[in-house]
Amino acid sequence: NVRHLEPMGFIKFDILGLASLRMMEDAIRHVLTRHEGFENPTFDDIRNFYEERLHPEKIDLDDREVWENVFHEGKWAGIFQFTEGGAQSFCKNARPNNITDLAAITSIYRPGPLSAGVDKMYVGAKENPEDVEYLNDLVREVTEETYGFLIFQEQIAMLAHKLGKDLSLDDGNKLRKLLTKKGTGSAQSEMDKIYDKFKRGCVEKGMKQHEAKELWEKFEYFSGYGFNKSHAVSYCVLSYQCAYLLNYYPECWLAAFLDKEPDKRKERAINVAKSYGYRIEPLNVNTSGVRWEISEDGKTLIQPLSSIKGLGSTAIAQIINNRPFST
Repeated sequence: NVRHLEPMGFIKFDILGLASLRMMEDAIRHVLTRHEGFENPTFDDIRNFYEERLHPEKIDLDDREVWENVFHEGKWAGIFQFTEGGAQSFCKNARPNNITDLAAITSIYRPGPLSAGVDKMYVGAKENPEDVEYLNDLVREVTEETYGFLIFQEQIAMLAHKLGKDLSLDDGNKLRKLLTKKGTGSAQSEMDKIYDKFKRGCVEKGMKQHEAKELWEKFEYFSGYGFNKSHAVSYCVLSYQCAYLLNYYPECWLAAFLDKEPDKRKERAINVAKSYGYRIEPLNVNTSGVRWEISEDGKTLIQPLSSIKGLGSTAIAQIINNRPFST
């Protein structure tokens, strides 16, 4: 268990399989065949495109067009983390302009913060940042990117380190873990020790005792639903990559989106594609393939034979190998 492994110096990695990654792969395949002249792109070709254009260190994360056309306008076809109506409308209201904004939005859009009304307060603070009051410059430094809210667990760790007396970053991280695990017994006594150092440090830095206590209470309150920033940011880079493909290669992204949406959501997905101005070509025994294809002019999405219930890959291969049919 990770609880036993951490003290031995091991790091636990969660390797997640996400449908969005497959959609990205399929969209890149369409981009390579339509725009780059590849006939049958290999997986290496797809990976090279990713490494050169979409890799987090290569992609322009400040592309105004992507932020405005997708996240402000509300184009959500297959955008990771934004498939729910509530998350979509919150994002449109909050109008994110960078990855940290997006990470804050996805962290707030969970039952705890929503029930506390943090979403509405966040939108208000983001619209009027000059009205946000900070206890002091150190608190401003750590929480300005989230408009005064403690949204990420790392902010609690950083504030404890910056404000406390002789509290290392490790101590701050220990506090983050103790708060999020809500321990009793020995955990409580460890927290009391950290609180004592925290209070003394705050007073030395010019804060009043009651202000230090209030800030500590804020830590305890927000830790109930504070989110891990590194996790949120990683996820949001993936959301942005999806948005980038939708913005610059819409027909390629939509074909991949229609392929990956499950049957129960397919009708809705087709309506989304139509709302973006694309035509849907009905099934045709001579032109439909094994996946959603794109017409020459890029304005029509062609339904695949695989969308016929009960028609397996062997039967499809036979149909394709014996075309054209006259009836």
